[in-house]
Amino acid sequence: MSVVSIGRLLDLSSDLLLEVDNRFRIVDRNTKASRYFGKEEDFLSIFPSGYARVVRSLLENSRKNLQPLSLRVPVKTVEGESKTFYMRVVPVEKGFYVSLKPERKSGLAEEIINSIDYGVVLYDSRNNSIIYRNRYAREIGDIDKLMEEALSRVDETRGFRDPVEIQVGDRFFLVHMKPFSRNVEGYIVLFRDITNEKRMQELMSLVDRLTSVGIMAAALAHEIKNPLASVKILAQTLAQDLDGEKRLMAQRISRQVDRVNDLISKLLFYSKPSTSRPRYIRAKEVIEEVINILEAQASREGVSIEYIEKEDVEVFVDPKDLQQILINLVLNAIDACRGVDGCKIQIETGMSSVFADATRKYAYIKVVDSGVGIPKDKQDRIFYPFYTTKEEGTGLGLYVVHKLVKDNEGIVEVDSEPGKGTTFTLYFKGRPYE
Repeated sequence: MSVVSIGRLLDLSSDLLLEVDNRFRIVDRNTKASRYFGKEEDFLSIFPSGYARVVRSLLENSRKNLQPLSLRVPVKTVEGESKTFYMRVVPVEKGFYVSLKPERKSGLAEEIINSIDYGVVLYDSRNNSIIYRNRYAREIGDIDKLMEEALSRVDETRGFRDPVEIQVGDRFFLVHMKPFSRNVEGYIVLFRDITNEKRMQELMSLVDRLTSVGIMAAALAHEIKNPLASVKILAQTLAQDLDGEKRLMAQRISRQVDRVNDLISKLLFYSKPSTSRPRYIRAKEVIEEVINILEAQASREGVSIEYIEKEDVEVFVDPKDLQQILINLVLNAIDACRGVDGCKIQIETGMSSVFADATRKYAYIKVVDSGVGIPKDKQDRIFYPFYTTKEEGTGLGLYVVHKLVKDNEGIVEVDSEPGKGTTFTLYFKGRPYE
């Protein structure tokens, strides 16, 4: 076969074929490679800067061991585009024969790796670089910080048997690491975002604590009511038999007993088993009703209330419960706005992407104020009964909110910063309104 016919056969190949010398210079190429890379002579320059060093190291290792090399790499075309190729390298005495096959369709293994809800990373420890990441890992913005923290905690893996939990910013990851040694010396790193799971665990822990507190409070309330009744009868009797200042003191005792008795009655009511009857309702209708009820009170305080409809939603909740929840939250927001110039309250609805359970869709309702905010050290206690930061508060408003949300199979979260305001977010099973 003539040299010409061999060249024509190479040009008919669907692969990009190159001959590279030991200085990583391209000394020959077929027509298809010329179309992709033009007259470029530096082989390493066809790779993105982050990969060029890795490719050079892999080629040197391949030449040293006289072992062929196969890997998937990004390559820059003559137009400046970045495309993915499967590269096959065969070391020879004068350099390398390189075959680049354009990636058209991922293989089955690649499809599986890209579809799993785990990040998969191949890390080259000799060059301190990531040479592969699947789709999940590519979508993580802080992958470099995650890898840096993971590598610093290798000792905690007990010989790579145990995963480690790593926090990056406000997100949490569960990370597994395994040593890897083939063409690359380094680690295979598997990780999963567990931020939402941790949030759910914290919320369930709060539910358990509040349930215990509610049971105990109900028991105490029953025990206290009888002695209170006796104290009130004695105070009323004394008021009839006394005169002047002492009579006024007895009347004050009676009024304070009434106040305590009212609080206990409310607590007993809130501790009763749920009578909620959730159904799908249009959130907008309840929100507009609550705004109509409280708009005048807010206006007297110089506060505006605005409804922001990111998406018109239906939520699975008892309508009277939702009205009570929103009234309590908006009243709290009005209180938080006192003395804050230009303070405003916004109620927002939409569909939520927080929860990954595809079988249960969630809608959200946010109540946002630009008021005084809640200190971080107090946010964990605001749903506890009788805990309040107000001089005249009973400490039952947010306890009622939490109880009613829980009775309707929902979740409530708070996010606040002193001086910047507070956001309460309610999550219920929901769907877009049609």
